[in-house]
Order: sequence, then structure tokens, then C-alpha cells
Amino acid sequence: MSQHYEVLARKYRPHNFQELVGQTHTIRTLVNALDNNNLHHGFLFTGTRGVGKTTIARIFAKSVNCEEGVSSTPCGKCPTCLEIDKGQSVDLIELDAASNTGVDHMREILENAQYTPTKNLYKIYLIDEVHMLSKSSFNALLKTLEEPPAHIKFLLATTDPKKLPITVLSRCLQFNLNKLSHEEILNHLKFIMDEEKLKFDESALSKIAEFGNGSMRDALSLLDQSISYGNGSVKEEDLKEMLGLVNHDEIINLAKLVNARDAEQILSFVKNLAHKGENLANALKDLTSIFHQISLAQIIQDKKQIDSDIASLASSFSAQDLQLYYQIAINGQKDMSLSPSEQIGLEMTLLRMIAFHPDYKEVEKKNLKPSPTENSKNKDSSIPKESQDSPTTKKAPKADTNQLNIKSQEEWEDIIKTFDFNGAAKMLVKNTVFKSLEDQTLVLTLSSDFLNLLTPKTEDSIRNGLHKEYPTVDLIFEPGETNGHSLSQKESDEREQKRKETESQFLSDDGLKELQEVFNSKVDLKSIKSIKESDNV
Repeated sequence: MSQHYEVLARKYRPHNFQELVGQTHTIRTLVNALDNNNLHHGFLFTGTRGVGKTTIARIFAKSVNCEEGVSSTPCGKCPTCLEIDKGQSVDLIELDAASNTGVDHMREILENAQYTPTKNLYKIYLIDEVHMLSKSSFNALLKTLEEPPAHIKFLLATTDPKKLPITVLSRCLQFNLNKLSHEEILNHLKFIMDEEKLKFDESALSKIAEFGNGSMRDALSLLDQSISYGNGSVKEEDLKEMLGLVNHDEIINLAKLVNARDAEQILSFVKNLAHKGENLANALKDLTSIFHQISLAQIIQDKKQIDSDIASLASSFSAQDLQLYYQIAINGQKDMSLSPSEQIGLEMTLLRMIAFHPDYKEVEKKNLKPSPTENSKNKDSSIPKESQDSPTTKKAPKADTNQLNIKSQEEWEDIIKTFDFNGAAKMLVKNTVFKSLEDQTLVLTLSSDFLNLLTPKTEDSIRNGLHKEYPTVDLIFEPGETNGHSLSQKESDEREQKRKETESQFLSDDGLKELQEVFNSKVDLKSIKSIKESDNV
């Protein structure tokens, strides 16, 4: 008969403080207290799942009840240590508060607290997920916590200390256990694979450590699954197939498409990923990680530490763009579960990166609005070249003709952008709207709000500027309403739109909302500026 399989999380559970991974600040405090026999009656261990709360509590139970005496180094061989390791000790009462919330059950347990331990020095109550107890149960617990018998130790563990009554918190020593670092998890995974004499790719273990997200138990559960999938080995290709991960090179290419703001190629890329059955939520997560790596690469001086692909991207992204893309990617991950499909969720997140880019409006104009020259070419593409060169053909203004030939406001705006007007002259022409051009007499409607700028000197400056290319043109300014059609008003509308987008993006940040709630404050909307605006201040 084959030996019963033991999951890695149980097989490699630490049996003493020396085997624990991380949590050095908690271990140091407990070791000193145990070695000096200076023990409090109540200990509260807090932290997310899989960081060692109940493991530390069990090691502490062995340390105080080991038959060789109280110390930070229990022998692990005496009957008491072995019973605690197997969960068979009669003096270690473990209670899962999530499934035992009733006050009657708690009272029954605590009534026995007055009796001395059966065989050990201390009777220990280990209550997991203690925040799940009912209010009545907390009251029952509190009575014993206030005046505990000398032979009682309470070890409480919780993932949510905020739900504990302050009266309980104040009667316990609290230890906040940190999430384990990527390196701590990775090194432990490598140690286990070596101990098990199994083959592995370090890149695969690194990805498992990343998915553990600070929880050793989560990482070990995924390692168990990976070993089964790989039939005794953990390879990067197998892990990608098992988790539906997108190839690293493909994520690099996606980052390049985002930087190029090529919407068509991005949509085609996502469609291809979806067709191959890739996990698109993981693809967005990996892209977010790539943005983080690029940001680090721009700061790290020693380029030898940086992946060559990341180093190449670091020189093509601006720091401002990376921050924008990263924030949108983070919010996109939150929205993914609400999207009609993963494909739509990923597509909208990537398109948002393009649409919210400060240069998007300019790119949009270049792509969607053909220049006067392009208009003429499009209209006359079917006309033979000889006919196109005839006097009756519509053309964009050219310097060698010495004749100004425009028919619309858009063409007049192109003229304004082409000529180097300065000061008041520049402001004045930007607030005009094209009305007519006949016999080289250009009639412009000038907004009534800017009539004060129309001095002889300003008018001469504009006329002389035009005469450099069109010496026969004359100017007439007519006061009137431009109705939002002037170049100045269009630029103002564009700036306002950008400001609203910046404001909306800033106010939607979850971290900001939490700050406002904590400090009962509101953001001064006038203080919100884009990075470019801030640089100009």
C-alpha cells in the first residue's frame, strides 16, 4: 500500500521558532519573553491568511509546556511536544470561532478554565478567527481575560482585528504579522523542492511566489497543484498552461503597443489572446507588473540587474505615462469582474490608457481630420494631373502662388498655426472666425470681447505677417459673435476637457476616497493639476 500523501503546507509546517520564515520582530519578542519566563496571559496574533498566526501559537504552546521546561527551544521529542504537533494535547484547547460563535459553547469551555491542566504546566486556549465570536461570547471571554487563573494562557488569532472590542484588545499583547516577501516565499519553495528532490524552473517558482501574494499557505497549495500537473516537476511552460498565463514576450509586445497608442493593433492583439483561450485577467495583471518593472528600471542605476526587454522599454516610456498606465491598469483589474466578459474588460482598460493620455486629442485630430492639402488630394484623386494643375482646381494655400486661397475656418486655423504671430496679434487672430475671401480681401469676424486688441499697430503686425507669403492680401475685421468656433475657444474647450478628465481620474482613486473618509475632508478642486501643468508652475 502506498504511503498516505501529506500536503506540503502540513508536511513543512515549522515546529520551532528557528524554522519559521519571516516575522522576525514577533519571534524576537516571544523568544525573549520565553527565555526570561516573563509571560503575559493573553496574546493576539493578527495578519492575513497563511502568514503563520496559528503556527506561531502552536510553537508557543510547545515552548511553555515542553517537559524539559519553559524556553524558546522546545525539544520536539517529549510526549507533550509530539501531542501538540499532532493536535492531540488535552491541555491545548483549539477553537474555531467561525464555526463556534454561540455564547453557551464559549461559557462551557471557559467554565473549565478554573481547573488546573491535566498534565502540563499551562492550559492553553487557542481561538482562531476570534473576531467571529458573538458579542455575548466576547463578554464571556472578557470576564476570564480580566482575571485569568495563573495556569491559563490565551492565544488569539484573527485576520480582522478591527472587529475586536477594544476591551479585548487592551488585555492582550498584540503582534501584527506581516505578509511574507516574494524572496522569503521563493527561497522556502526552493528549499522544499530540493528536500523533495524534484526538478523545477526558478522562474516558475518565482511566479508561484508572486501568486502567493504574501501568503505561504497559498503558495504551497499552488506548488502542490503544480507538482501534480507537471507529474513531479515544476516547469514554467506547465505552470503557464495550468494557470492560463500569457507568455512574457507577448506582454512585452502589448506594453509596446500601449506606448505607441496603436488602438487597432491593441484590439487585434487582445482578440488573438482570447482566441487562444488565454486568461485575460492574468494578462492585465502581468501588464501591470511590467509597468512596475519599467518604473524601477528607470530609477535603478545598475542596469545589470534589469531584464534586457525591460531596459529597452524603460528608455521609450516617460515616467508620467507609466504612472498613468499603472493606475488605469490597477483600476481595470478591479473592474474586470464587472465587465460583460474578460475580453471587453481588457479592451476597455487598454483603450482607456490611450484615451486618457494627454496627447490623445492631438493624435485624434491628426488621424481623423485631414489637412486642407489632403482634402484637395482626396477630392481630386480621380482627376488627371493636367486637370489638377488647372486654375479651376481647389488647392491648399501655397507660397509660390502669392495668392491666398482658403474657404473654411479649418483652413484659416491652419494659416494661424503656420505663421509666427506674437503677443497681442497672436491672441487677436486666435479669436477670429473666417467669414469670406474675395479678390484677396480676407474678411474675419472678431469676437466683441477682443475689440480692444484691434489697434492699428496690431492690425499692421497681422497684415505684415501675411504679406510675407501673400503680398496682395488685404484684411477686414468685423466685430461679431464667434459662437465657440474660434481657435482660442476650441483650445479652451480642449483644456477644460483635459482638466475634467484629470479631475475625474484623481477623484476616482480609492486611496484618495479613503483619505477623505478618514480625515473627513474634501479635495480643493482648484489644486488638481496634470503633471504638465505642475511642471509649468
